[in-house]
Amino acid sequence: MEIGRIGELWRYPVKSMSGERLSTARVAPDVGIEGDRAFAIVDLETGTVASGKHPRKWGRLLACSAAFDEGRGARIELPDGTRLDSSQHDVDTRLSAALGRAVRLAARPPRQARLEEYDVATNSAVGVPLSVGAGDGTFFDFAPIHLVTTATLARLGELLPGSRVERARFRPNLVIETDAASGFVENEWNGRLISLGDDVEMYVVFTCPRCVMTTLEQPGLPADPGILRAATEHNRQWFPLLGKKLPTVGMYATVIRGGTMRVGDTIRLGASSPRHRIGALAHALKRVIHRR
Repeated sequence: MEIGRIGELWRYPVKSMSGERLSTARVAPDVGIEGDRAFAIVDLETGTVASGKHPRKWGRLLACSAAFDEGRGARIELPDGTRLDSSQHDVDTRLSAALGRAVRLAARPPRQARLEEYDVATNSAVGVPLSVGAGDGTFFDFAPIHLVTTATLARLGELLPGSRVERARFRPNLVIETDAASGFVENEWNGRLISLGDDVEMYVVFTCPRCVMTTLEQPGLPADPGILRAATEHNRQWFPLLGKKLPTVGMYATVIRGGTMRVGDTIRLGASSPRHRIGALAHALKRVIHRR
């Protein structure tokens, strides 16, 4: 069943920095879109991976941007317009100065990598295992692909008529254009296979939990706590690994068959897959236990 088309393709070469819009993208199992989250900032004091999910510490990352060059790695632009290259000998020194902490730009995560996330309920930072739904050596929050539909963005816009509900707040890889005018339609894809264009097949593994990062100011967008409040009030979903409901926007997916995706590719919804569901849950649980 046809459910939509790829309206936008994005990758974010350095974790928590803004990324680059693509017309085509190569995608593979475990690693997702080529060059996506290929690098991250690592705090030299704590060994944790920097994330905008801890805005008091790493909020400056949201004002930086990055692009991926297959031959040169990441090209980074700082808020003052300074441009850096991941291959520069002094890139760590210059990033440390810009971020106000001693850091290094890493192409592979530390052993048993964790990121710091701000917990609103406890008003403190908590350590969160990294990439529990992805392959080894990756910097994803959970799984390699994050998607959101135009219907979901439209629904949030209806709930928040005074807000700017835009793709950048959620950092998806895929913005899927659907025929539905509004509504959290991708929730119904949970546990299903989807085909994208002629080559790619994915498994939609979980709804995507949201945090304070969606509410933060970033280039072109003001701070807006209403974003997270609307998700909390209107789209809380159950997470079996955590045993609780969380506010969600969009879905996580894993790549079953790689290939090339293009803007405009048709997306078709396939069957539910208990085998992939059990496999994804077992993989995530194993990674969580290993990281503790």
